[in-house]
Amino acid sequence: MRAMLKFLLLSIAFVVALVGAFVAFVFFTEHKPKPIEPAEHQCRDGGRVLVKGEPFSLVSWNLQYAASRKHRFFYDGGEAVHVPPADVEETVTGISKALADAGAEINLLQEIDRDSTRTGRLDQLTRYQAAIQPTCTSAAPYHLAYFVPKPTTNPLGRVHMALGILTTVAHDKATRHQLALMNEPKVVQALNLKRALLTAEVHVDGHTQPLAVAVTHLSAFSFGDGTLERQVAYLREWMDARPPDQPWILAGDFNLLPPGDDKNRLTTEADLYADASNPIEALLPGHRTLFADQLAPENRTYLPFGASEPDRKIDYVFIGGPIDVLESRVMREHSALSDHLPVFGRLVIGAVPEDAATEVIPDKASP
Repeated sequence: MRAMLKFLLLSIAFVVALVGAFVAFVFFTEHKPKPIEPAEHQCRDGGRVLVKGEPFSLVSWNLQYAASRKHRFFYDGGEAVHVPPADVEETVTGISKALADAGAEINLLQEIDRDSTRTGRLDQLTRYQAAIQPTCTSAAPYHLAYFVPKPTTNPLGRVHMALGILTTVAHDKATRHQLALMNEPKVVQALNLKRALLTAEVHVDGHTQPLAVAVTHLSAFSFGDGTLERQVAYLREWMDARPPDQPWILAGDFNLLPPGDDKNRLTTEADLYADASNPIEALLPGHRTLFADQLAPENRTYLPFGASEPDRKIDYVFIGGPIDVLESRVMREHSALSDHLPVFGRLVIGAVPEDAATEVIPDKASP
């Protein structure tokens, strides 16, 4: 009896020591970004500059870390955690071609896996660079952990997921801004996503101010705990801090329905959206966006697992200053590549020259 008790106590002590060691490892290796810090930034020679009055295009896209729409992942109620290499390769190739074909001067990308176990530790950013051939690339991690033990039966492992700004025109002053974290236990917070805003500046020939560009991906699964309100408040501060004569673009996955949309019409994941006030009302309708009608079905961007048509809009492109929209559309032709559809816009800074053969289309749905 005494031997059994001793064995039990030793077993408990071993488990406690193991848990303690893991917690210490988590905090020792935790990604601890500063509130504002320089982002990874690289440029090559060449590439044109934006010119006042000349149209340019952009793409904003949550890439679902090239995980393939073939799988239902654990955070969406499924069982998938790690993606078969062939599916990752097929998806990265498809995304690369879509970005190359779009030919946008500015690409604002979310959920880029760079060295994650779930996607074979492939640096997807280098593949997208090869496709787009950008003059400059900036990136900022927002989920960076050496080992995520969830789900316990099949741990996620190492995760490195980033925001990216890839431009065929030169940009500089790349900066990572830390956004508010969810209200979670510290050890969970250390392993979880640390949402961010990535900003940069693009020189504009003929204009006194550069074009400020920004990309973000706001929290999901916060269930109305105030996190999204705090994150949106930071974005609004950034928007409102732009000088009146500075053109700017802020794009990304906001995980928020447009004002006036009824979450109860959704057949899946309706519980993700708060019952009280919608945080995005702090931005809409007070700021301009790529699309005039936020509730139009053709402007929806998110496809739940198994859906062939998007059922909600949670991706936005905000604009401000002396910049105008010439064309905008949701690129529905790429619905097989991610659970988010890419958003395409054609814009101009300043007046359009008379000889520019461009029809001004404030809202254009994809075919």
